[in-house]
Amino acid sequence: MPRAPVFANPLVIVMLGLVLPACSQRALQHHAALGPRERFDWIAQPIEFSPPPSEWYRQGDNGGGLLGVRFILTNGGGQVMSVAAYRQWAEHLPRQRIVDLLGDLDSLDQRGTLQKLGMIRVQLTEPLTDGESRAAEAVNRAVDRAEYDLQNDRVWFVRGDLTDALRSIDDFRPTLADLLPRMKLDPGRQQEPERWVLGFGVDTTIAGLPAYVSNDTLNAPEQKLLYRQVYWVVNGCAFQAIYQGRPANQAVFEELVETVRFPGSEVAAH
Repeated sequence: MPRAPVFANPLVIVMLGLVLPACSQRALQHHAALGPRERFDWIAQPIEFSPPPSEWYRQGDNGGGLLGVRFILTNGGGQVMSVAAYRQWAEHLPRQRIVDLLGDLDSLDQRGTLQKLGMIRVQLTEPLTDGESRAAEAVNRAVDRAEYDLQNDRVWFVRGDLTDALRSIDDFRPTLADLLPRMKLDPGRQQEPERWVLGFGVDTTIAGLPAYVSNDTLNAPEQKLLYRQVYWVVNGCAFQAIYQGRPANQAVFEELVETVRFPGSEVAAH
């Protein structure tokens, strides 16, 4: 987020002002009184951040395959910011069910084990990537082996079969480049596509990790609003932070984003 030409392009200047950490801009502004840092375990990869001031009231955000929290500005005329995880994607592959079955294996009879194995089998209607398809196929092959071993009195092999299934899932770690085409704003998927105006997006680093920032516009009925999106994929788990609001309040969102941490990401956040 190539080197600027000798004669600076005004559009480039505007873009840089929006995309880079706006330290010089915020130095002249009053910093938002963000709340204490909070941790959210919506999916296997946790996320931490400090919520905005109290005039941004909180609501749960659970729709469209996402799980997170949104903050709505009181009397803000539709101004809102949110942080969420792509929960539905994280649940495509049955990692937790395999872990639970491994823990219960010694206490289950054959019938109970077969029932649990059936719940592990994967059917992907829209795989995220070819890698996810391969992982699903590997899980199903492992389930086939486990069922065969169980029915042929080779119970001691079942644990190894399940461990193979778990390894196949853990080896699937999609990246931001893999998932970004599905994450970016597509007006055609919105209820009123004519209200959305696509702007520009850049690859950058936020919270010490690769991120993508997109700057678009929503022509709402009452007013025109910025629509700024930040996307990460951390340890194979996808996250987004979105601001929909006026330029005057964007700094609050930027400060929230600066507090984001991903525990266990093995990279210290800024």
